[in-house]
Amino acid sequence: MGLHQGCTSSLGKIYTLLFVAYVLFSILCLTTVISESTASLAISVSVVEGDTFRPGQSFHIITEIRNSKSSGRVDVKVTYEVTDVKDNSILVESTTVAIETLSSFSEEIKLPETIKGGVYLLKANVTSLDGTKYAEVSRSLSVVEVSENQQLLIEYIMGGALIITAGGLFYEHKRISKLKVSEDDLKKFIELQK
Repeated sequence: MGLHQGCTSSLGKIYTLLFVAYVLFSILCLTTVISESTASLAISVSVVEGDTFRPGQSFHIITEIRNSKSSGRVDVKVTYEVTDVKDNSILVESTTVAIETLSSFSEEIKLPETIKGGVYLLKANVTSLDGTKYAEVSRSLSVVEVSENQQLLIEYIMGGALIITAGGLFYEHKRISKLKVSEDDLKKFIELQK
């Protein structure tokens, strides 16, 4: 009996040791999966109207966030920041979205009326609700200041170009319609050729 109890107790110790090792391994794997899932989010941003704007102008951006290792729904905060070349913040806006595998949405951003002309950077970053940063993307924007006189001159030039184009098309239409040959004239021409 003593030998059997000795084997059972050492076998129990082995099972206990294996169980503890399994639990520790599971915790390590879970930690690894969590850290990989934070790196699994990717963000991309595209500006619908181009990349040149005037002060006070609004523009739309399409934001796409991909979660390559989806483990259910994740709530994240998307922050948009417009900075100048010296990294001074001009504008900050944020929104909260839920993501499973892919989330695509549109946002409208209005530039301040007081923004000066120059090159700016639009940064978009994704963070968890507790502040852990997942991903960031940036793209450049140009702001052009146009005075009222310059705007009026541009409108006159564009209006004049439109009027000249319409006049040219009308003239060409009249000229071509005079060149049309009637069916009777065509028959006479063919008979004269015989």
